[in-house]
Amino acid sequence: MKLGIENINEFKSLIINKNIGLITNFTGLTSDFNSTIDVLNKYSSVKKVFTLEHGLHGIADPGQKVANYFDQTLKITIHSLYGSQLAPTADELKDIDILIFDIQDIGVRYFTYISSMFKLMQVANKLNLPFLVMDRPLLLGRKKPLGQIIKPDFYSFVGMLPLPNYYGLTIGELASWIKDTQLPNLNLFVSHLINWNPKLNIEENGLSFVAPSPNLPSINALKLYPGLCFLEGTNISEGRGTVKPFEQLGAPWIDEKEFTKTLRDSFQNSGVLFQPVWFKPSSSKFCDKICKGVQIHIVNHSFNPLIVAIKIIRVLLVLYPNKFKMDLVSPAIGTKHNFIEYLMGCEFRNLDDTDRLLAIFEKDDEPFYKIARNYYFY
Repeated sequence: MKLGIENINEFKSLIINKNIGLITNFTGLTSDFNSTIDVLNKYSSVKKVFTLEHGLHGIADPGQKVANYFDQTLKITIHSLYGSQLAPTADELKDIDILIFDIQDIGVRYFTYISSMFKLMQVANKLNLPFLVMDRPLLLGRKKPLGQIIKPDFYSFVGMLPLPNYYGLTIGELASWIKDTQLPNLNLFVSHLINWNPKLNIEENGLSFVAPSPNLPSINALKLYPGLCFLEGTNISEGRGTVKPFEQLGAPWIDEKEFTKTLRDSFQNSGVLFQPVWFKPSSSKFCDKICKGVQIHIVNHSFNPLIVAIKIIRVLLVLYPNKFKMDLVSPAIGTKHNFIEYLMGCEFRNLDDTDRLLAIFEKDDEPFYKIARNYYFY
């Protein structure tokens, strides 16, 4: 199969002899690992490079602000859109003829790359700049949408668009949906994938797996992330700073044997198994402290990660009512609601809310699926 960047010849008229503003990062690669920057420079001039959360080379921690800097190898200034500003200014784009977006997404609402893309599309629309998206496959293959559409009162940078938790569109398909629903006058182009089979994951399609962020280093982490990401809004380590982020979770005050037994009793035929573990994060929550908890093993790959996460949270609320906290606030995201509520896209405060959300998450998001199918390119 061919990636969008490998189909660039179809758009020569848009880019030859043009000043390009490129939005990319460490995932902006061809299937044989040539950078998008090098590919585009063969056609024209990459005048400016913009990058998002984690930076151009993927070394910034989650949520860490990224500064502008001059890249000695590329001989160009790298402009951060995850620092003092979240979108380029009109002045920064005054010498740019076209914006090109080439970053691997994962189809999850709270993954911030899509919020950045939306802001860039808004700027392109305002300045009447063409916006070209290099499409990339869903790493796990296409799955039906899961969860519920975010409620408007919970919009933030981890959820700026009316999407369910997992929306199941490629980055190019999502851009087309955004144009139709939010920015109808945008001059949008999408360089399509060639011969992508959406029923298969990235490796089954014959391509190498490139981690879309530093803490999503494996296929299993990707499968669990749509649910386990909720733990970012709690005082439980979601495994960041370990070799298995989003595959293990814990805290210093958990009794791993009691926790494992209760989880096993709560997860009959759920598609996952729990292994009691100890781990010591080298960064993030509980840095350099021993955490006790579980590692999640996937045994049925049709499992629902949202249900797994809510059931884990319910067990934590029952076992550790005085130690488990969900009232963490992230000033960078918003202070009106708790951080976990911004991630979930709705109110979530207590044990009763777990039952309400389980009832919602046990169903596919059929209404959004009917809409999303209209934007499937493949």
